[in-house]
Amino acid sequence: MRAIIVLTLLGSALAFPRSPNRIVGGTATNVETYPYMSNMQGSYWSGAWWNQECGGSLITSTAVLSAAHCFYGDRIPFWRVVLGSSMRHSGGTVHTISRIIMHPQYIHAILNNDVAIVRLDNPAVFSSRVQLASIPGPNYNLVDGASVSHVGWGHLQYQGHSSEQLMHVHVNIINQQVCAERYAILKAQDSNWPEVNDGMVCAGILNHGGKDACQGDSGGPLAHFGNIVVGVTSWGFECAHSVYPGVSARVSYYSDWIVANVNN
Repeated sequence: MRAIIVLTLLGSALAFPRSPNRIVGGTATNVETYPYMSNMQGSYWSGAWWNQECGGSLITSTAVLSAAHCFYGDRIPFWRVVLGSSMRHSGGTVHTISRIIMHPQYIHAILNNDVAIVRLDNPAVFSSRVQLASIPGPNYNLVDGASVSHVGWGHLQYQGHSSEQLMHVHVNIINQQVCAERYAILKAQDSNWPEVNDGMVCAGILNHGGKDACQGDSGGPLAHFGNIVVGVTSWGFECAHSVYPGVSARVSYYSDWIVANVNN
């Protein structure tokens, strides 16, 4: 669930967690290409039925990096993690979870510090379909225009349908100042809009759109060179918009906190 920010007819801003859905403008891929991809499933009927709600990245044998907004207000029994499957609702290995560690300064209203670590009850068993992602250090150089990839099972288009097959889409890193200035236009209309800050990274096809993460991709990776998770899919205006790129939590900004908490 990437959080979507939508502008109502009255001009007010509403933030919604990205509901279970797919990558826009992408192509089918598989878990062998992204073996750290984690399917974060939620249940609303005491475990009788589970639905893919968010994505995540396996970063240790017992820790998945995801977005805090996915789990806001929920209890641990409502969530589980499936590893090793390209499919949204079949295959893979189910892991129950022991802890959800949300960033202590997460602010739900503005999606600030939107990172969380989900601890598995039992260690993942590694194979060609289950491997660890890497995360960048605090000084990782991610230049403007760099090619990165969103991965997930999210919507085909804004308010569209879900994908059963894992998808990916290649986008470009957007200049931080340009991204902040564009979202500042919306914030000037309504102060409830999030503000793009140093803990965020923007990616898309600027002035063209057509490619982005969307509902259901929240918490999933924004990957550099395939297996370096530089962003955690977080929020955006609709999906694949030409003016407003997608926004992810910048992993290098949080790498010290992540490392300090993966074994807690």
